[in-house]
Amino acid sequence: MTAEPKRSYDATRRRQRAERERQATHRRVVDAARTTMADIAREAGVALQSVYKAAHSKADLLHEVRDLAVAGDDRQVMLLDRPEYAAVRAEADPVRQVEMFASLIATAMERLAPVWAAYREAAAVDAKAAADLVATQQRRHHTFANLIGAIPEQRLRHPPAEAADTAWAIASPEVYLLLQSVLGWDDRRCAEWLTSTLADVLLVPEP
Repeated sequence: MTAEPKRSYDATRRRQRAERERQATHRRVVDAARTTMADIAREAGVALQSVYKAAHSKADLLHEVRDLAVAGDDRQVMLLDRPEYAAVRAEADPVRQVEMFASLIATAMERLAPVWAAYREAAAVDAKAAADLVATQQRRHHTFANLIGAIPEQRLRHPPAEAADTAWAIASPEVYLLLQSVLGWDDRRCAEWLTSTLADVLLVPEP
């Protein structure tokens, strides 16, 4: 009676499973990043050591929360390289470009607003969080400048750089939160206001 050959050890499959588990743990930790590191571990259902493996500090976690909120997923793809942003640059109608851009901003703000206050609170007491917040705003400005730069200059009320500054300030998380917390606007009204306001301040009427 011959012995059955031993199955080869499938190291690749085990590594893939371990990587999926690591990513799942990391995502739970990032989703839970609202309070202390111990609270984060408890809410995510992982050991405190796993939290520190995912990020060394709460500032790191909040930075990842922000990235997740803005992008809507954890794919390692820059915003400007994503199809929805490329579509804005490719659109031929400036009015439609502004509408598409405003829709992207409003959608991101719906996800970002709940965590922005925590981000600013951390920045007030943590130098790294403060530096990350500045870098975040600089990246937002770069994104605005890139997309507004795709609008034909003759249709802009002001030079592209000034138009980007204006849109970046109007469409800030701070303004969005102010409209919701003080005026009681919901996400839909904020999105409608953002679309009409950006069109008014950015574009000259068609000749």
